[in-house]
Amino acid sequence: MKWIIAAIMAFVIIYTAVNFYYRKPNPAYRPYQDAQDRATVARLLAAGWQKLPVTTRRPIEKMSAQAPAPLHRAALGLGADFEPNFAERPKLLATIDQVSAPAEVLHEQDYPILFTASLPNLRAQLGDSTLYRKGHELVLVPTTETLPGKELRSRWPDSNYAVTFSTTTLPPGRYEIRLVAKGPALAWSFTVK
Repeated sequence: MKWIIAAIMAFVIIYTAVNFYYRKPNPAYRPYQDAQDRATVARLLAAGWQKLPVTTRRPIEKMSAQAPAPLHRAALGLGADFEPNFAERPKLLATIDQVSAPAEVLHEQDYPILFTASLPNLRAQLGDSTLYRKGHELVLVPTTETLPGKELRSRWPDSNYAVTFSTTTLPPGRYEIRLVAKGPALAWSFTVK
């Protein structure tokens, strides 16, 4: 009996050492999520949408845009024209409360957007923001992610965020942009000179 227990203990120790030595540092492979992401990308490309890189950050203080663009409310959520392209609906912010963005920007400059948004619950935080372009229409999709751990919570249900993207790939002209959430989206126009 002692030899069996010793063999089991030796196996557990060797297995643990090998597992830690050869374990990949990245997250585990998620086949279902990867298949959903590939399906979404294929649908968006087939519908004529392309992805533009954006930088998201939480500003320390509020910025004010010079000559802000006039805003108007748009459809709920992603909108009937855009939502069918997603294999899995993204986790959106609850509401977009305020937006401050310039009405015009010079070509090859960064276009800044400052917005105040409400989280769906206190266990969420702003994750990635993705900008999609189809012709002269832009859709900004900020998504949420769950805070790690069981005890972590956001301090406030709303917060200020800043998003910037480069206009080098946008030819000069007038663009319609829509910032989406679960509630009504906010939309506005801006000009690239």
